[in-house]
Amino acid sequence: MASLSFLVTRWQRCLLVLVLGLLLPAAALAAQPADQLLHNGRIYTLNPDQPWADTIAMAGDTIVYVGDYAGARPHLVDATRQTDLDGKFVLPGFIDTHMHIGETIPYVFAAALGPGMSPEQLVAAIAEHAAAYPEQNPVIGTGFLGAAFGDLGPTAAELDRAVPDRPAMIFDEGFHSAWINSKAMEMVGLTADSPDPVPGVHYYKRYPDGTPTGWLIEGAAFAWVSEKLGVTTAASLEAGADQFLGTLSALGITAAFEAGMIEGGEETLALFDRLVAEGRLPLRVVGSLYVNTAAKLASAPTDLARLQQRFHSEFFDLRTLKISLDGTVEAQTAFMLEPYRKPEGHLAQPLVPAADAKAAIARAAGDNIDVHLHALGDGAVRLGLDAVEAARLAHPETRSRFTLCHVQIVNPADVPRFGALDVVAQSTPTWFVYDDIAQEFLGEERLQQHYPLRSIAAGGARITLGSDYPASWIGLDGLNPLFNIEMGMTRRPAGDPDFKPQPLASEIITLEQAIRGYTLDAAWQLGLEDQIGSLQVGKQADLVVLSDNLFEMAPHAIHTARVLTTIVDGKTVYSAE
Repeated sequence: MASLSFLVTRWQRCLLVLVLGLLLPAAALAAQPADQLLHNGRIYTLNPDQPWADTIAMAGDTIVYVGDYAGARPHLVDATRQTDLDGKFVLPGFIDTHMHIGETIPYVFAAALGPGMSPEQLVAAIAEHAAAYPEQNPVIGTGFLGAAFGDLGPTAAELDRAVPDRPAMIFDEGFHSAWINSKAMEMVGLTADSPDPVPGVHYYKRYPDGTPTGWLIEGAAFAWVSEKLGVTTAASLEAGADQFLGTLSALGITAAFEAGMIEGGEETLALFDRLVAEGRLPLRVVGSLYVNTAAKLASAPTDLARLQQRFHSEFFDLRTLKISLDGTVEAQTAFMLEPYRKPEGHLAQPLVPAADAKAAIARAAGDNIDVHLHALGDGAVRLGLDAVEAARLAHPETRSRFTLCHVQIVNPADVPRFGALDVVAQSTPTWFVYDDIAQEFLGEERLQQHYPLRSIAAGGARITLGSDYPASWIGLDGLNPLFNIEMGMTRRPAGDPDFKPQPLASEIITLEQAIRGYTLDAAWQLGLEDQIGSLQVGKQADLVVLSDNLFEMAPHAIHTARVLTTIVDGKTVYSAE
């Protein structure tokens, strides 16, 4: 079945799976000899008609049997490789529903910072990194927290202390702002006379005399700087690709939604092209066109159509429109219904004009294009839901699937609208720790409206989980599905049951919901539920073997389980042995 995916559309594939399922009786499928068979395991299938099994058989890239060992005997031939799982736990492969592979690969060898670092610690860490990588020009890093520097934010003068001799560019923990030094400002020609790309939305932090401080807020303010400095190059992409992709396999990630590449552009896309052609992409990637300005939104239909024609294969299919409606609370660019408490009276605006966003989403619905909306503040969430509602009214027969990602603050009135409008709520549980910054900037009442996933699910909506990597508050652990599953269930740091939980405690999700959010519901978000997401006969052989049965572990210990084997398309892409 996988060999046909290069020739037919996603919807044709779904129809083909359905037709073959009707034409081929189970006995015919069962007659297929198995290349490999895993048995004596605890296999959680996500198939409601057969939730548990102990044996699974694969022929090439396809699952041909799920059940008990006795029933698998017709599949066995002399060449069948049999593996005794010795009671190990098996799941469908993890599907990360929001990450930035193309944004991570160039930064594998960047300075790894953390949002808990003080300005002094950040400067020291960047200086140490610059000394260790004398050939890196510009010096790059990721992970600082702008709020750590106070109201003015980080300045070029402070970064000059770490890197005085060459340009440096450091991205914050959410990739919604960047910090550059004086050499970088000089090289790109950023001065007091440089106009803000979108005043008040994408802009340069300035001193009273108008001189940029070195802190660049939102993508349109820093993307051009990154391009001029040459932050992303073909060499940096190649250097980081194998290492990062291997990390994904080691974490059991077999598919992902690529939530957009702010940096890199054609070079990054060309890398994906090569990886697919060379068989080096060890996971399925559904890609998107990333839009965060009105100018990009205007050209999005033409740009996306061009990309869809160029990148349309089983392992890299670029077919989703991704629109950033707002930024982040810590960068003070999250779009809220009411002003911030600090800075007093501050009210961020959407990153793209609301009317333009609604028109683009309606057009996408008319063209049956899936839409993924960055909506972090309650104002952005409402804008996104309003836009989907208008799109569904204009195009009631649309096959588009709509996702609101992050959903950090949701006004209670909007919670039931996710289910009513069939909108996926996507989020990142490793962010679900007590948020002192949100409490300071937004106040206690809105802190109580953080990440209401359980209530959204109770209203009939799908909830899906992902890492948003490299936007991580806890480094590489933020990429790990097991950390996200645990923290979605506890709303506390992994392994710390005594830590003050993120409000509201009533919004914790169950283990079953968390697993679905990384498997079957995740596959639905990506439009791949007929191919992956559950372990059923006829689906692609994507699965992960874990050291421990998650259903037998205390919630705060789930992150300690280890990935032993990752299989994609019937091939082992990672083995702990």
